[in-house]
Amino acid sequence: MSLMAGRGAGPRARLFCYDRRIAINTARATLSSWHDRLIAATMLLFAFAAARSWLLDRAWPIAAWTAFGAGILIGLTAGRQIAMRLAFQSFDGPLAADALCPALRERYLIAWCTIGLTLLAIFTVIARPSLLIASLPGYLIGAFVGHVTGNFFIAGFGSGKAGFGRVLRSWIHRPGAGILAAAILLLSLAFTAQYLRGDALFVVAGIETALSGLALTIVDDSNVRFQTIAGRGAWRIIGRQARGAMLFVGIAAPVCAFAFGPALALVVAATSIATLLLMAMRTLAYRIHGKGFADFIVSMLTGLLILTAFSMPIVLPFVGIAILWQLQRRSAARTWLLA
Repeated sequence: MSLMAGRGAGPRARLFCYDRRIAINTARATLSSWHDRLIAATMLLFAFAAARSWLLDRAWPIAAWTAFGAGILIGLTAGRQIAMRLAFQSFDGPLAADALCPALRERYLIAWCTIGLTLLAIFTVIARPSLLIASLPGYLIGAFVGHVTGNFFIAGFGSGKAGFGRVLRSWIHRPGAGILAAAILLLSLAFTAQYLRGDALFVVAGIETALSGLALTIVDDSNVRFQTIAGRGAWRIIGRQARGAMLFVGIAAPVCAFAFGPALALVVAATSIATLLLMAMRTLAYRIHGKGFADFIVSMLTGLLILTAFSMPIVLPFVGIAILWQLQRRSAARTWLLA
């Protein structure tokens, strides 16, 4: 049916229409009930309100740099997803001939990038129209870099799911990885504390903790789906993947409280919890959707949480719990599901 819809649009738009129909059908399946649509609409409106409130309260240079950075991140995600989708269509898709034609690939790329640019422009106009001059160039730069690096990754390293990469991902979820990361963090802070004090040390601790946490919470989408169809529940999968990260924060936070004070320990603990929350959202999303659409959803939810943290931090725990509950509710039905 999707392919017939693509044929009706003519050969030049066939590839784009095929993936557009898949995206529409996926969205309909994801928001199949009025309850899901109400939650999605509420979260979207809340994101708009939070972004507008935060950006309007900031000086224009700060808001502009924020919009520029957000545009780059969104563009990177879009460019990479387009590159991955074209790679799939070129090798395994039903329209491989179209995907291998340079002219049609260019049309496909321009069409999807234009849609992303339009949505970002609408969001920026609602939030603060003067930031268009920052967000749109950021998106274009990010989309270009994302597409180029996505193609390089595909051509040079393949899918990255075999060999050394798979062994590394398996090791970082073990407790030993968390102990090693905590030791590295503490030694680094002990050295840095000799030269930095106050906020500068907090920034260094936050950055190092974020990097360690993100490394310890890498999620393999294919492994999550395999465990899901094999009958493992969501929290069992998350618990197994979180062993290294939990041990990391369990060691690093108390030692930091004793050696550097409770404020720095709070930074380490909060940053670690944020990376664990991100891992939980990605794991639950991978149980429901394919990697591309799941990453898109997680990116949107992460943006919502960041905006909430800046604008209304008091409701952040409730928003996080609501997101996890909704994802868990939808992912529970996927256990043992083979199709």
